[in-house]
Amino acid sequence: MSISKNIFRGYDIRGVYPTEIDEEVAKTIGKGFATLMKQAGNSEIIVGRDVRLSSDTLFNALVDGITSTGMNVVSIGKCMTPMTYFAREILNIKPSIMITASHNPKEYNGFKICGMGKDTIFGQEIQDLRIFIEKGEFIESDEKGSVREQDIKDIYIDYITDRVKLGDRKLKVAVDCGNGAAGLFARDFFKKLGIEEFLIECEEPDGNFPIHHPDPSQEKNMLEFEKFIVENKCDIGISFDGDADRIICFDENGKILFGDEYMIVIWRDLIHKYPGADAILDVKCTQSLYEELEKMGAKPRFVRVGSSFIKDEIRDYNLIFAGEYAGHIYFNDEYFGFDDSFYSAARTLKILSNTDKKMSELLDGVKRYVGTPEKLVKVNDATKFETVEKCKNTLAERGYKIIDIDGARVVYDYGWGLVRASNTGPNLTIKAEADSKENVEKIMKEIEDVIEMHK
Repeated sequence: MSISKNIFRGYDIRGVYPTEIDEEVAKTIGKGFATLMKQAGNSEIIVGRDVRLSSDTLFNALVDGITSTGMNVVSIGKCMTPMTYFAREILNIKPSIMITASHNPKEYNGFKICGMGKDTIFGQEIQDLRIFIEKGEFIESDEKGSVREQDIKDIYIDYITDRVKLGDRKLKVAVDCGNGAAGLFARDFFKKLGIEEFLIECEEPDGNFPIHHPDPSQEKNMLEFEKFIVENKCDIGISFDGDADRIICFDENGKILFGDEYMIVIWRDLIHKYPGADAILDVKCTQSLYEELEKMGAKPRFVRVGSSFIKDEIRDYNLIFAGEYAGHIYFNDEYFGFDDSFYSAARTLKILSNTDKKMSELLDGVKRYVGTPEKLVKVNDATKFETVEKCKNTLAERGYKIIDIDGARVVYDYGWGLVRASNTGPNLTIKAEADSKENVEKIMKEIEDVIEMHK
């Protein structure tokens, strides 16, 4: 069958259901991936799924495709994406597929795939899978593979809570599950962690996402939660995206801490254990983080946006910790190095419960810049990377220094601006930061004008 090339993205397979991804696509992907894994000597594939409206039917089709090759399925049921990564470690089964579209709108769905390597396949590996699937050279077995259910909820929660112990300070915690997969596990998790007082918003899993869009890194989605934190006098707010591989924290005043500010809190705790550590930050991150890392004596450098790219860096350089502006947080210190919002929440609460400081005070002394939220500009999905390249060349011709490891981070005397292609949708992501509101608006206008020239 013919499958749209556009669904094979930078680090996952993702598209609109049912126009781009449907049951036949899921079955074909199952056949293709299972064939490759069987040829590599595997016999089982872990499959999990989120709470999206189309996830159950796509699961059934995907499993049909996998088992048609004679490969067996280990179903871990409805879960969070980090639980598929955790299952790979605990069950010692490397191939896995998570059915999810993460934070995308409700009409999307997709697949995050792990093969024989340590982490999710991405980049050329995803394109190689697409090319193989297009050939249609699938194994057809006379004997179908089996499907067995494996409940890992208690193993997963116990693993984290047995290893992360909170301090004596009693915390009041506000939690927002975004009506996503986190709602299946949050209540049991925070109880087992030892949080005696917590309030959960948007707990009921609902693929319609009726309260707000399941992307907590977009502050417009979290305005009511910010009020909720203040009104209930909570010490901290913690929110999760649709598949709960991302975490966004809020201080006691309801102020959002994007991933870059959040990383300062974590690094200030970790650096005593790892003086002079190598530190990476994606190109969306605030200059404040870069400067703070230098002040700590760490060795910061910019890298590409994207969980698969970050995890690759962690493995290649044995980094102890990393994170992204959008809230993917990776602890390779005392954990497995993949992005896990529940583990990150536990480590954050450990820090806060061992100090008398307020959450806001954990960022005391940080130089502040005026920054914009991420803004998405709709463009043609097929030509978005070409558009970014044209923008980059135009800005370079104007004499600006360009950090081009991922799109174009344009360096000004008074700040920076970013334009890059989204790996998860037909958008360009733009963002800016400067020493004043006037200058940040000036940067954003120039970036937007250049995009308009080329889109």
